[in-house]
Amino acid sequence: MPDTVLAALIAVATVTLAIPAARLISAVAEWAPAGPIALIAASPLMPHVPVIASLSLDDLLPLVGGALLALQLPAPRVSGGRLLRFVLAAILAATVARVVSSFANAASLEGAFVSLIQAIGRPAILVGLAAYVAISGPAERRYRFAAMAIALVGTFEAVFGLLAFAVPLPGGIGLQVAGPLESVYGVCRGRITGTLGLSPNHIGAMFVLTMPITLGLALKSSGWRAWLWAAAGAVQGAALILTFTRSSIIVALAACVVLALYERRLRHGAGLIAGSVLLAILLSTVTCGGGVAGTRPLSGVTALGTRFEDGNDRLALWYAAARIMVDYPIAGIGLGRLQEFVATHPATYGTTPFGTATNSAHNTILLAGAETGVLGGLATLVLNLALAVAALGLIWQRRARREVLLSAAGFSLVGYLVQGMVNNLFTVPATSVLLALLVGAFVAGREPRPGQADQRQHARPASEGG
Repeated sequence: MPDTVLAALIAVATVTLAIPAARLISAVAEWAPAGPIALIAASPLMPHVPVIASLSLDDLLPLVGGALLALQLPAPRVSGGRLLRFVLAAILAATVARVVSSFANAASLEGAFVSLIQAIGRPAILVGLAAYVAISGPAERRYRFAAMAIALVGTFEAVFGLLAFAVPLPGGIGLQVAGPLESVYGVCRGRITGTLGLSPNHIGAMFVLTMPITLGLALKSSGWRAWLWAAAGAVQGAALILTFTRSSIIVALAACVVLALYERRLRHGAGLIAGSVLLAILLSTVTCGGGVAGTRPLSGVTALGTRFEDGNDRLALWYAAARIMVDYPIAGIGLGRLQEFVATHPATYGTTPFGTATNSAHNTILLAGAETGVLGGLATLVLNLALAVAALGLIWQRRARREVLLSAAGFSLVGYLVQGMVNNLFTVPATSVLLALLVGAFVAGREPRPGQADQRQHARPASEGG
């Protein structure tokens, strides 16, 4: 059976099963938005397999979830909130830059149409998801359920990834074989990619977002539930470490440590970090070892440490992307074309003062600038800054509202934005959907005044208090 036909059949089956699953979740939770929000959070559970044009399997669940929310709730409206208006203005400017780039760089009418759908469709869907999640009330229930959905998805991905790391699964799913220049090459079976099947960097970025949220649930709970959530966070941390993604490991663990310190709840934070490291060491010691012929033998434990000694090409990638943005300031080189463009112009852009650029920009701002021009780069910079201010606002408001999930969401968002400076996250469907869910649940829909509860099922405008 052709791959496209198989992907289409999987897509139909996914949509068919997702709708009753959402209704069941809503019925069990006794809250109508619960099922749709669960589908949005479940985006990383589907593999990134193209179906048609720019639509992939991991787009399906959030699309169904968003559609169900739209059927339940009134249309969101913008009615205030200066910071949210900055976010929306930046997204609009970035979308305009993407449209201009699509027309300017299209090789054919068909190519222009496909690129235009991607240029407009993806930002519109993400904004729509965030807006509908934001008006799902009451707020306290939205906080709790969105956090649980994000944490459970992260935990499932972690368990699946650890299983794939410990026991080879058919076809090597769940892992990516390490490259020859990486210290884990020939030592471990591979690096965890989870069910998403993209780069370990992307599943690592997902854990950057899910781990502080999971720790927040542990800090909010008491007794065995608190330790259960902390254990779930430790499982995520172990899977993150075994992605061998250096930046994600540092950012996620740092976010959890700072969150625990900020909340003055060191026990669960220390338990999460210690559990992550010990579980990762145990699994890597049991399953890794040996080494590539001609090199010194390495154990799994040694591989964890030497991974931080591997070469880093980020400066070369950033230089290449920045130079392309300067050379193509109006319309960039086209969406999704950076790596191909550098490969076809190796002398001009592949060779840099910092080494050879062989990959994409690995920076959300520079990637937007290279592919859509200076306007796209500046708009993405403003978007990052506005979301960073919103994250700090969540952390600050936590004290007034006495809601630990606000500070957890704030540190999660900060970690995600930091990770975006060394990875391309806004353009990855699953990670950008989780970002939209986080923003909708905690930023766009947060209450304007301490102690004010939202008692209305169909809630308030997405921007109120944003």
